Amino acid sequence: MPVIKHEQTTKKIAKLIADGYGQGEKENYKPFIDTIRVSSSGRVSRVKGWITNRVHHFLSDSETRLFYLYEFFGSRRIGGLNSRTLDIKEHYPLIDGLDKIIPNLDGDLIKRLTNQKSGEPIILTTTFFISLQTDDGDICHFARSVKDHRQLENKQVIERYQIMQEYWNSKNIDYGIVTNKEIPLVVAKNVEFIHPFYNLEEYGIEDEMQSFLKERLVDMIGNGEGKQLNEILNSLDIEYKLDQGTAITIYKHMLARKIVGVDMNKSISFKQPCHTVKILSKGKVDSYDTYYKHANQV
Repeated sequence: MPVIKHEQTTKKIAKLIADGYGQGEKENYKPFIDTIRVSSSGRVSRVKGWITNRVHHFLSDSETRLFYLYEFFGSRRIGGLNSRTLDIKEHYPLIDGLDKIIPNLDGDLIKRLTNQKSGEPIILTTTFFISLQTDDGDICHFARSVKDHRQLENKQVIERYQIMQEYWNSKNIDYGIVTNKEIPLVVAKNVEFIHPFYNLEEYGIEDEMQSFLKERLVDMIGNGEGKQLNEILNSLDIEYKLDQGTAITIYKHMLARKIVGVDMNKSISFKQPCHTVKILSKGKVDSYDTYYKHANQV
């Protein structure tokens, strides 16, 4: 959702800015739009980020799914260099430097910056503003708006995106629109399935036990031969008298951390043969991420 319209006034916008909304880095960033203050026609969600260690706010399934992809595929190729994600800011406001592009906008576009009934300003927001660091230490950024593909036929929506394009161009930052049709649904749902298991401390599994169980499960999968994964997971629970389902929790954690990997273009299954689960070294993780170019490019 790129624009907040209800009850915006100069005074309220000034207070949001004074309170730090749309500002900060990583865990200290406060999205200009959040699910508490703003209603949405889509399904809202709040997700704790791996990279930022804070709760992110989303106003549609498409926003949430794209976030999952950005979290999981945190490595990208920028200008021939590898890079990793440093920060993900959602609902980033177009405030700083907006005054510099206004002279370049025609009358129709300028209208999109004010409420035509009240005359009060409207703050446009870009769904994602992401910071990356390349292998040589340089920091670069890109910005993406998320929208239902049907809304791109709306003249007002298109005009708002034209303003955003002008804004990000003025900052030499790559900008684009991602529609729901461009988000690989199976991959996003797979990441959603494993996302809550990135940190095992929340499940009461101590560090020393985590290390032991992960090493043991890697060994069991690697030597599973013709066995199905669920047989191995059940065996781990039984062998160490774990609560039922503990091995599944460990396995999901290992997928999230890329200790092991599966074909994310197919729904994650516990019935797949062990030989289809890859044990990933650092080099294999890099090639594993590269395989999903369609997810990395959105």
